Amino acid sequence: MTKNSTTGWFAVVLGAFYLFGTTLVPIFDAGDQTGPRAFPYLVSAVVILSGLGLLVKDWRSAKRVPFSWGFSTDRAIWLKILATMVAGIVYGLVLDSLGYLIATFLFMVAVSELINVGRHAQNLVIAVAFSLVTFISFALILKLSLPRGLLGGILPF
Repeated sequence: MTKNSTTGWFAVVLGAFYLFGTTLVPIFDAGDQTGPRAFPYLVSAVVILSGLGLLVKDWRSAKRVPFSWGFSTDRAIWLKILATMVAGIVYGLVLDSLGYLIATFLFMVAVSELINVGRHAQNLVIAVAFSLVTFISFALILKLSLPRGLLGGILPF
C-alpha cells in the first residue's frame, strides 16, 4: 500500500464511523431549524470524499511507491505523536476540573514544548495568547459556555 491509499482508506473508515455516530445524535424540536446533525454530516461527507479522492489519485498514479510507517527509523517522531495523543487525553480528563483557560494553557505548553523544542518563552507566549483569544472568542463574543473550573469564582462573567 502507498501513503495515499493508506491515508485514503483511513479517512473513508473514519468518516464512515463519524457518519454513523452522527445518526445517533438525538434531534429535538426546539432550537434552530438546521439541528445538531448538519455540521457533523458536512464533516463526514468532506472526510469521506477526501479519502475517496486520495484513493482515486493513487489508483490513477503510474508511480506507486510502497509505504512504510517507519516505526524504527522515525522513532522520535512517533514518540512525539504518542505524547501529543496522551496530552490530548489528559486535557480532556482535566478540562472540567481545571477549567478551559488553565487546561488549554497547560495543553498548549506541553504540545509546544514537543514541537518547538528549546523556545520556552515563545511557547509560553503562544500558549497564553491561544488560551485567551479562544476563550474570549467563544465565551465572550459567541456566548458559549466553557468550563470555568478553578477560575469559576474569579471570572467576572
